[in-house]
Amino acid sequence: MIEVSPAAQRLPKSGKLFCWVQTSTIYHDTRSLAINETWIHRCDHGQLFTSEKFNDTRIPYSTVFAGIPDNYYNLSFKSRYAFYHIYTNISKDFDWYLKADDDTFVIVENLRAFLSTLDPNEPHYLGYVLKPYLKNGYNAGGAGYILSRATLKIFAETLYPNSTLCPDDIYEDVGIARCLANAGIYPEDTRNSQGQNRFNTFSSTETFHQSKANVDWVKYLEKKVNLFLKKPSEFELSQGYDAFANDLISFHHLSPNGIRLFDILLYGVHRNVF
Repeated sequence: MIEVSPAAQRLPKSGKLFCWVQTSTIYHDTRSLAINETWIHRCDHGQLFTSEKFNDTRIPYSTVFAGIPDNYYNLSFKSRYAFYHIYTNISKDFDWYLKADDDTFVIVENLRAFLSTLDPNEPHYLGYVLKPYLKNGYNAGGAGYILSRATLKIFAETLYPNSTLCPDDIYEDVGIARCLANAGIYPEDTRNSQGQNRFNTFSSTETFHQSKANVDWVKYLEKKVNLFLKKPSEFELSQGYDAFANDLISFHHLSPNGIRLFDILLYGVHRNVF
């Protein structure tokens, strides 16, 4: 039986933005606490999905993954099941549904601003696009990815119940993309007009130095022709300050204290103007 904390039960059942963070019991006292102390409460409905209950019922959580072993090979099933569970048991009345990892920081205000330019009644699938494994690419799980209300409906009613259309996959983010692709729903380019990534699948340090740029599954980003916008080499990966969009939405690979530091700098520090 899925246990829903009192804090989660009090959350609204409709609104603009539903956020869920995938975590596990080994991170209840570290990563999960940092998420709970920071950005997740800026969503209209935000909670952590895990396999066992937290000691603190003030944390908004559901044991959606109860009975499912906490290992890498179950991540794909967990994500697919979580989206289905949200649609069938929590709410289908939000505009947007964000999935993030427990080492991800999301600037929710920038996410809301970006989403305000799009129609949730259209089938959108948004995030940090990677190309390997699938012809039309997939959105990296660590950067956080978003399904519109229309996409969640198609997923839950048509794709998830059909194991041919929505088979299991060793990679969580690839699995979701493969499933959605069978309904003609593909990743969209979410970069800004300067070609900078709003969503980031790496940490701020890794992004600044582009230390992951030579990893095979990232190399396609360095190609001189942009696959979506058909623009030339100004959209190659930038280093240093140019790597950071002024409307960035997320970073990944952050420690719990790194998440807290981001939150303090963004929301706790007052800048005096002279």
